Amino acid sequence: MKKFRFLFFFILLLQFSCKDTSVQYVYFPKEWHYGSRQKLILKNLKENDVNEIYFTVDSAIRGRVRVSDTVIIPKLPGIRLGKHMFTIYFYHDNDFIDTIVRPFVVYAAQPPIKLSYKLIRTYPHDTKAFTEGLEFDGDTLYESTGLNGHSFVRKYNYQTGEIYKQYDLEKKYFGEGITVWHDSLIWLTWRSGKGFVFNKNTFEKTGEFRYGKSKEGWGLTHNDTVIFKSDGTNKIRILDPKTLKEKDFINVYGYKHPIKRINELEWVDGLLITNIWQKNALAVIDPETGEVLGVMDLSGLIKHLKKNPDRDVLNGLALHPGNRHLFVTGKNWDKIFEIKLDSTVFFTE
Repeated sequence: MKKFRFLFFFILLLQFSCKDTSVQYVYFPKEWHYGSRQKLILKNLKENDVNEIYFTVDSAIRGRVRVSDTVIIPKLPGIRLGKHMFTIYFYHDNDFIDTIVRPFVVYAAQPPIKLSYKLIRTYPHDTKAFTEGLEFDGDTLYESTGLNGHSFVRKYNYQTGEIYKQYDLEKKYFGEGITVWHDSLIWLTWRSGKGFVFNKNTFEKTGEFRYGKSKEGWGLTHNDTVIFKSDGTNKIRILDPKTLKEKDFINVYGYKHPIKRINELEWVDGLLITNIWQKNALAVIDPETGEVLGVMDLSGLIKHLKKNPDRDVLNGLALHPGNRHLFVTGKNWDKIFEIKLDSTVFFTE
């Protein structure tokens, strides 16, 4: 037994004493930040006669450099936030030598700015409304609710509470977010894999659509050209407003982690605002990159609510097109809050 032990340790010693001439990396950053340069440190290049390096990101050729122990990876345009694969190809006079493959994640370029707000006034809200979506069309407020057997969409006077029209969804569906696109009202369901289209004036159902790669429906909003849809993940889907098919997506990341449970959406001055499910907070998102630019803590609103055993989380964002104030409420809340976003960094007065 002692002889075998001696032989085993001799072999280990021999392995560690041998010179390793394979191409290796000393430093490779697993966490990148959007738009920044990265440093890659390699070793054993001369021993392997490496004199040229190619590198790719997700199989797309991104760069070619002459050999050096330190390689500066330039700013890489067009790289989404999120998970990627970096591959380095080592050559000597066009002869392939070796390959290294390493995963990395791209996060936001900077930590988010902490934003503030000013409470302007409050309005009464139906405590039986399990709010999922909120949107203004002119001065008329549209609201959708959830829960099977309790899902409805209505339009009403937010100042008086007068209901102009209401549509009750079939019990088998759990209603989710809405958006008004021209003369249409688009309404999501949660886990049924489809949404509905109504005439915004008559609430007559005019069509329905299936989801694509997203399994659930959460929130909706739009700009002048596309519709944005959340599904409870850190992805925001981009829909063609004519076909309502998913044609692209945005990966939403903060400075250190992905932002999951993206819920209700609102388009404000070229940016996306979302509430994060089960958090009394809003996030401001760059729709081009998916970076979280700012965050806003709305927990101070809770003290203005009456005690209610059915009261649930914050949900419902709507920008008033006239005064540019944001209207915020929650599931079974007794109030809608009108707030002014105190930030000239992102939003116009």
